[in-house]
Amino acid sequence: MKWLKRFLCLACLGIMLPIQAQAPEPKESRDQGQLASLLEKARTCLGVPYRWGGITKKGFDCSGFVRFVFGSCGIDLDRTSRSQAEQGDPIDLANIQPGDLLFFSTRGMRKGISHVGIYLGEGQFIHAAGWRGTTHGCVQLGQLASSYFSERLVAARRIVSQLAPESPETKAP
Repeated sequence: MKWLKRFLCLACLGIMLPIQAQAPEPKESRDQGQLASLLEKARTCLGVPYRWGGITKKGFDCSGFVRFVFGSCGIDLDRTSRSQAEQGDPIDLANIQPGDLLFFSTRGMRKGISHVGIYLGEGQFIHAAGWRGTTHGCVQLGQLASSYFSERLVAARRIVSQLAPESPETKAP
């Protein structure tokens, strides 16, 4: 009789294991995979030249770069930085996390949003920067702590909604 009970228990486990293996992964795990893919796609564009109106790896402007990266993950964003600043959820600048969009007013506050980048964490973001002095523009890393960007950062939006809980190393400076 004991062998029959063991057999039935093992049979039940054998039936249950395939059911558990087919259960969908939690939403948070899927979103983390999407976020990692998005940030990796952004990094693969480092060094791509700046091209006003550019939307491909032949050349990007800031909003074209952001749209390309998010589009590669199946997320459709508007074409301009001003329009992108209306998408997703607004985020307090003190609570930005990797994957959030950062918006800057680079032409003076009265002219509004004119630049966008993707926050990577640890005070860094990635963006397609235009000409600066004698330097050719390209997709590059920026530091929020720099006086240029810290004075011009005006808004943040979250497009990828279920990010991991904030950790000390990803918290904004």
